[in-house]
Amino acid sequence: MKIIKLTENLIPAFKEYYAKYSHEQDESFPPVDDFTINENDPVYLLVKGKEIRGAAALMLHPEYREVRQARLRMFHAADGDYLSYLKLLNSILLHTHGLTSIYGFIEDNYSHIAKIWEDLGFNARRFAWVLIRHNTENKQANFPAGYELKTFRENIDEDSWCAVINDAFGHSLGHVRMTPEKIRHWKLEKGYLQEGMKLLWYNDKPVGSIGITKDNHKGSEIYFIDAVAVINDFQGKGLGKNLLRAGIEFAANSGIQKVMLSVNGENDKAADMYFREGFEKEALYKCFYLDIK
Repeated sequence: MKIIKLTENLIPAFKEYYAKYSHEQDESFPPVDDFTINENDPVYLLVKGKEIRGAAALMLHPEYREVRQARLRMFHAADGDYLSYLKLLNSILLHTHGLTSIYGFIEDNYSHIAKIWEDLGFNARRFAWVLIRHNTENKQANFPAGYELKTFRENIDEDSWCAVINDAFGHSLGHVRMTPEKIRHWKLEKGYLQEGMKLLWYNDKPVGSIGITKDNHKGSEIYFIDAVAVINDFQGKGLGKNLLRAGIEFAANSGIQKVMLSVNGENDKAADMYFREGFEKEALYKCFYLDIK
């Protein structure tokens, strides 16, 4: 088997490989319709004849370079052997000048992959829970007077959305600055819902957010709740709880019986709220870092 750099004609095959294997690691950043060859998205493929047997894809966009940590979009070898992973890693390391580390997630059931990553020098430093809730006995969102939840307005609300996310999560471990470009890519994902992005306003000030996308879980359609955020000056008022309830209600009104979300393992306050609102643990993802020397 040999390593080749991704070319334009191989992008469809790379997308197919990602769709087939990304559930073992991290499905957060699929290569969307406008994915192209560029310096911020280096991708290498492990091929056997004309068949792709592995892929390493790194995200080096400006918001990652700012923190000198690049995220792995994918780092996977179908044969699951050390040498295949080593070949892929050596290729992607060519693009890590100026970085302090690269990192990626592995679903906890795939311990054999985690073992190979550890043998390559990666270390698990944090984790995230994926939680699930069945839409029964839903509680209605009830925001205090003066607050209004509005659907995101394209070409108007991008800066407001970014400001809320970056204020709410700016000090969270692993946070990377939200940008309008990220929002644009989010809208290109196949699970994007036109009415699923919402901002919470207090008078004319954006103070909270929630995003809902469509997904599939074990053969059934679910809605995934993301970006439940409240800016620091407005926390402690029950706004996060009501944003969550609004998301659950949105799903129920659309006929969706299950909702899912993820929460960082160190965010005990948010996790406790989700459990109180009826969520249960579904999966555990560990985040592995490789320090660049």
